[in-house]
Amino acid sequence: MGITKQYLRYVPSGTCNIVGSTSGAVAAVNDVICAVAACENVNFYNVRTCERTLELSESEKCVTALKFSSNRQFIAIGYADGVVRLHDRKSEDHDAHVTFAGHKTGVNCLAFSRDDLTLASGGKDSTIVLWDIVNECGMFRLNGHKGSVTHLQFTIDGRYLISSSKDTLVKFWSLDSQSCFYTLTDSRSEVYTFALVRQDRLLILGTAEVEIRVIELIWLGTEQVDDRDNDAEDSKKPKKENSDDAAGEDDQANRIIRCRKRGQLLRQSKGRALQMATSPDEKILACVGASDLVDLYRIYTDDESVRRIGKKLRKARKRAAESGDVDSVVSEAEIAKDVTILVSRIGDYRSDVKVKWVDFSPFVRRIDEQNSEYRIFALQTSNTVHCVLVTINFKSNESECATMATLDQLGHRTDVRCLAMAESDFGFVSGSAEAAIVWNRFSLKVANVLQEEKMKDITAVLFAPGDKHVLTATKDGNVFLFELSTNESFEMKKGHDAAIWRLVSTPDKRGFISCGADKKIIYWRYELVSDSERKRLSIRERRVLELPDEVLCVAASADSRFVGSGLLDNTARLHFVDTFKLFVTLYGHSLPVTAISMSYDSKLVVTGSADKSVKVWGLDFGDCHKSLHAHDDIVTCVLFVPKEHLFWSAGKDGLLKQWDGDKFERIQVLSLHSAEIRAIAQTTNGNFVVSASHDKSIRLWELTEEIIVLQEEEEMEREKEYEKRLTDLEDVVPGEERDAEVELAPQKSIMSIRSAEQIIEAVEIARNEVVARIEDSKHSVHPLITALQSPSLDHFIIDVIQRVPSSHLEKSLLMVPFSFVPDILRALGECASKHYKAELACRVLVFLIKIHHNHVIQSEDMISVIDSLRQSVPRGIVELRDICGFNLAALRLFQKEIEDRNEVKMFADVSEIEQKTKGKTRKAVLKTFA
Repeated sequence: MGITKQYLRYVPSGTCNIVGSTSGAVAAVNDVICAVAACENVNFYNVRTCERTLELSESEKCVTALKFSSNRQFIAIGYADGVVRLHDRKSEDHDAHVTFAGHKTGVNCLAFSRDDLTLASGGKDSTIVLWDIVNECGMFRLNGHKGSVTHLQFTIDGRYLISSSKDTLVKFWSLDSQSCFYTLTDSRSEVYTFALVRQDRLLILGTAEVEIRVIELIWLGTEQVDDRDNDAEDSKKPKKENSDDAAGEDDQANRIIRCRKRGQLLRQSKGRALQMATSPDEKILACVGASDLVDLYRIYTDDESVRRIGKKLRKARKRAAESGDVDSVVSEAEIAKDVTILVSRIGDYRSDVKVKWVDFSPFVRRIDEQNSEYRIFALQTSNTVHCVLVTINFKSNESECATMATLDQLGHRTDVRCLAMAESDFGFVSGSAEAAIVWNRFSLKVANVLQEEKMKDITAVLFAPGDKHVLTATKDGNVFLFELSTNESFEMKKGHDAAIWRLVSTPDKRGFISCGADKKIIYWRYELVSDSERKRLSIRERRVLELPDEVLCVAASADSRFVGSGLLDNTARLHFVDTFKLFVTLYGHSLPVTAISMSYDSKLVVTGSADKSVKVWGLDFGDCHKSLHAHDDIVTCVLFVPKEHLFWSAGKDGLLKQWDGDKFERIQVLSLHSAEIRAIAQTTNGNFVVSASHDKSIRLWELTEEIIVLQEEEEMEREKEYEKRLTDLEDVVPGEERDAEVELAPQKSIMSIRSAEQIIEAVEIARNEVVARIEDSKHSVHPLITALQSPSLDHFIIDVIQRVPSSHLEKSLLMVPFSFVPDILRALGECASKHYKAELACRVLVFLIKIHHNHVIQSEDMISVIDSLRQSVPRGIVELRDICGFNLAALRLFQKEIEDRNEVKMFADVSEIEQKTKGKTRKAVLKTFA
């Protein structure tokens, strides 16, 4: 019997280079710390020290939305799989979080209510879900939009929610009635963002057009003199003449709000308005477009608007008097219609690259009566965050922006195109369009930055023997030699007439090989030349191999006999190294060969192609051993593991796969990258693998002692597919319409399915226990009942229900068959009457009776159960309420006695104390710097 070969698993060991994802967001914590979405992580950076202070990593999916609560205690994170995770920053355990699963696709936007008790999430599936933070469960789901939900915001009182979508609609939702009471249809293009300012009386819309729309909101029933006067004037006019009212639906039944279109303001930024951010004092609005410019607008208060109306009126009358136009009469009503009395553009912040997201620091520094300083954190598409100081002169409406700090030194600005590992395995080098960076493998921090004015568009990198020098190749055919001790380039050679695609070290380490788009493979040799003071390393071109087409990749055999190349003509060629004579041409790929690698014993060759396949060839005769459909997109890299016939393949599908070159079996798949993988490298012993992707991340994978069993891996994949099909099947609540405006909040997930199975199992255990105790008086209690320490079977059922996460409880109960419901209702009724977890028992009781109402009223067996619940549950709740009321009254009496005896107040309003403290601190600081 042969020895079974064991495969070992690779696990993630760290991530570097990524600062902020282009699909992510940035949120300010204070003046110096910001939270940035970086692939599947949320990183907290100190912009002063450029250090990462905290990392939240709870998912393998990319972060798509990020939002802080108003007090910065809670942070809600939305992911690409539709899950929302809520973290408490004050918790000692940073990994502790609450998971809300309510969307089928990615989460686009998040919003907290003003009291931080409710969270709203909007997804690409055009739904809005509201979550109860205190109970850690879903409240309800709102359907109504036909496109992706782009932005959400609560009103100040928390009773209403405003949402925008790509379907060009802005909807106003009442959380009390759980319905949409008004729809704004004024926009002709997609609405991507909006801002609600001036005590919820001004709505500013950002659309795909070049201007922002300003809409005045009039909340009916509020005591606002100006709005009542305006309504009275509008009511005297015919409906057809009232062109200022914004277009809307369902206006006849709307008794809550009126919308009046006030005007439009042009943006200097090109493209659509992607995001808006308001300052903490709601005086400044920043609007991000699809360019490198961020527009800054000033929002005027009521008093400032009145002064601007008077100022504009005086100017208009002065102009009329100077022109001698006696007939022209300028009225205050006409001036008041000007949108610039409410909002006006005062400047912009211009960056070197496109800005993706901005957020204001929660603190504002007031320099004097006319000037204030704001801090903006700007996430840029170049994988960095800039902290910008914005100084506003409110008298002249002038703004000045200055970059205070950046996170540029944490990684590359553009995509990483190539990787190379050092021979000593201490680190690796990565190359991008602007520079090459040497990383420390242990700390994953930047060790050296290699830049040269003439070096642009790096396509290949390589460590020279000794790991003291680095070679870089560019698209213009130049090879640069850098010395790591000085980070300077002391030699540049023009080797190719076009782009160089690969640099590979020769097996004897005395030189390296380059291939390029000029149809050449060049052998280079290292030399020591005498400099003015000392000898230094140099490179010299030695031999040139001409090929019939562009060479995309090159590899050398370990025995120095062959050099292999992948060509643009869909073939791979093997040549003898000594004579450059053609040994064999490998035909079989239908598209260009993009990657090639040879095994350590010079017996196997692996080629990857743009046709998504990987082929394994024999070096003896050039025969194809196996053709594997490796990836769902172009194969970008292949690489043999040292001393093994295992090899890696990477593709534009973002997957890194390991294969057995002898058995042609896939061993494992590493799938954390969210975009195409551009390059891979490994240590000399194969214990670490590095991969670089278009998502700006460089990931380190470490070999562990965990053994991989291929049969188990295949079974786990089948289970995942089966679970995915289960979650795709939605449960229908009896009596409720499909695609109704309001639905249950949570979505079916693996957690809810498993929780439903646990509830069913608990009921079956309770039934079996009853039968067993009747048949055998000495029957031993079920181990699970003992583990939960439940005093009775009824308590055991509710103990199991309590173990279900609150956010998945309703969905889990929905999947429990009706045959188990009577047992659950009886157990809950007993527990509620005995004051045992009464709140949970009543919550489950109401929900089960609601969803099974038709079966309950038609079943004769349920009559006795419902009648028992009708008598016992209210009695138990009233008793519990009386006990709580009695205890509360006693505590208040004790408090009064203690306060009277000691002449102190036991409890005070913490918010008032904090405001007084902050006010005193600010005054002291101002006096110190005066």
